[in-house]
Amino acid sequence: MWGSSVAARAWLGLAAMLACELVLCSCDGENDDTAAVQSAVDRGGVVSFAARTYHLSRTIVIRNSNTTIQGAGPLTVFQYQASAFKTQCVNDRVFTTPCDIGRSLPRRIAGAIAIGDVSFSAVDELSDLQPADWLIVTDIDSVVGDIVNADWVQVDSVAGLVVHVRSPFRTAFPNAREWVPGHSGLGFRRVVSLVENIQFRNFNIAVPDAGTQAAAVGISVYAALQTTIDQVVVNSFNAQPLYSRLSKNLTITGSEGHGNSVLNEFASTVDLTLRGDTFGEEDAAGLGLDLGTAFFDVSGNNINMSRNIGVYLLYGVHDGTFIDNQIGPVGSATNANGILAWGTQNVSISDNYLAGGAGPQSTGISVRSYTGEIVIPSVNVTLSGNTFGPGWVFDYERGTIPGG
Repeated sequence: MWGSSVAARAWLGLAAMLACELVLCSCDGENDDTAAVQSAVDRGGVVSFAARTYHLSRTIVIRNSNTTIQGAGPLTVFQYQASAFKTQCVNDRVFTTPCDIGRSLPRRIAGAIAIGDVSFSAVDELSDLQPADWLIVTDIDSVVGDIVNADWVQVDSVAGLVVHVRSPFRTAFPNAREWVPGHSGLGFRRVVSLVENIQFRNFNIAVPDAGTQAAAVGISVYAALQTTIDQVVVNSFNAQPLYSRLSKNLTITGSEGHGNSVLNEFASTVDLTLRGDTFGEEDAAGLGLDLGTAFFDVSGNNINMSRNIGVYLLYGVHDGTFIDNQIGPVGSATNANGILAWGTQNVSISDNYLAGGAGPQSTGISVRSYTGEIVIPSVNVTLSGNTFGPGWVFDYERGTIPGG
């Protein structure tokens, strides 16, 4: 029994402090702070950065789960200057989760997978798989040149060449493409260096123009589980300001991604939430969901600047909503497009405002199937309540049916 409620509250407060360690980075903000920042991040927990500029020359890799990068507001700035000789995930991005899975080839899956299935058969032995391992299932199209369908599943048990998963499959994988490891077909990869529960909060990133050879992504969420980006502003001149690939449960709120020539891109990412964000590119599309991204909520965002394409949903994007977003004027030397939904399934595009586009054939919304190694259809794409400014020559492309 506690002697008093005051003592109890004091003990609980101390326990909470011990459970969530707060690390103050000792960077001086004057010289190259890369080593000090990496050392602080490697300790994990909440890593707090004061309001100053931190100079970085190499990628900061978040290797530990439950790590929070916490700034003090817009005056906490990570200024990045990359080398002209880039190495993937070493000096081509500012912050990233580990990229190990990108260096491995998928292993072949023997047959098709239907929604509701609780197992699949592999072709090669599975002795390295253990219960609770996470696997990323991917289908690659050789014509697209990348993944067109993906999802995460967790191993329950393994019997011979059969993997039983803990939750039923929510995505169908027809297994209709030729198997060429890493280039085509249906396979899976085990997430070896799983990093989860990472947070980026309340700071700015600046990657100035130093030529395309020295371009660097702002924040890269790579094969990570449960990531939050909140109140972060990224300016990256020649690379993706905000980028994800092969990730699950990524939420970005109240943040901004600005650049010049490469869009904000969310590829092969499932359970994606983008709310209340601002995206803009001077000479590229403003925002892209592609390569099998699925189960998403993109709502209440502002795509304030783009060229040729405001937003695209391409190559197997499925099961999501694109609602109540504002797309500013889309510049183009020829013909602008507001929203492209090509090879997209089970998606609602509704209540968005498209300000206008340049060019004599500018088109607000286009929905098409896409012919890859096999046809990637656009089906069950619902269009309703979208409004168009005076700059569009065509609100909807021929064959795109509003209200369908």
